[in-house]
Parts: sequence; structure tokens; C-alpha cells
Amino acid sequence: MVNAVPYQLLKRGKDIYLSCSPNPDRSYIYANLKPFPPVSNQSDNYTVDGAMLDYELTPYKTEIIIEFTDREYNLIGDIYVKVLDLYYANAVPFSIDVPDVPTPQLPSAYSITLIIADKNDDPHKSLEIHACAYANFGF
Repeated sequence: MVNAVPYQLLKRGKDIYLSCSPNPDRSYIYANLKPFPPVSNQSDNYTVDGAMLDYELTPYKTEIIIEFTDREYNLIGDIYVKVLDLYYANAVPFSIDVPDVPTPQLPSAYSITLIIADKNDDPHKSLEIHACAYANFGF
């Protein structure tokens, strides 16, 4: 008699992957976090992957923006901004590490939104968004 328990090797998928609707420029992004799920008041490391299909990522202009919101979409903590210092051509897949992102004190239900955008000189529109993804936790 053999006492064995079959198990499935579980591979973790993407942590932040739901596309904001509509995603501009036919672009897509997603991210994995370490640790996952985020821990209140500790830093997380994000790996952001994707492709801008109709847009180039421009050094010192394009930003990765990470924000936490509650169920009512109220901002939790500060918005995190990383200004990119590398160029990525359109339609070329990219992977960008964003280390040490501070995690605020999290409620039982919250969302994380990840945005790739350019600073804009237009006073009525401060950002030009090129891609957006989010994940809900505790909903």
C-alpha cells in the first residue's frame, strides 16, 4: 500500500492584470508583487510587464504610477511615481522593476491601480495615460 497524495503544482499568475476600460493605445500592462499580497506599512517590489502597441516609452517623461484606493475609490496613502529612465520602442515587450514601493495601512477591501502615463503640459489634463491595470483585494 502506498500513501501518496496527488497535488497540483500551482504557478502564480499575474497579481495585477485587470485592464482598465478602455486601455488606450491598444496597450497592455500587468504586474507581479513581492510579497503578495501586500503587507500594510511594508515595502513591496513590483515587476511591471507589458507592451505599448501604439506608443514609445520616453525616458524622463513616461511614469509608472501606483495607487491604492478603498471600496469607494478614495485614495489610501500617497501616490507612488517612478519616472522611467529607459527607452522602449512601441510594440516591444518590456519588463521594469519598481522596488521598494511603500504600502499604506490597508483596509480589509482595497484596490491597487497601476498606470503608465506621460506628464502633460496641458493644465486641464495633467497626465496622458497609455496603459492601466488594477486588482481588487477583499471584495
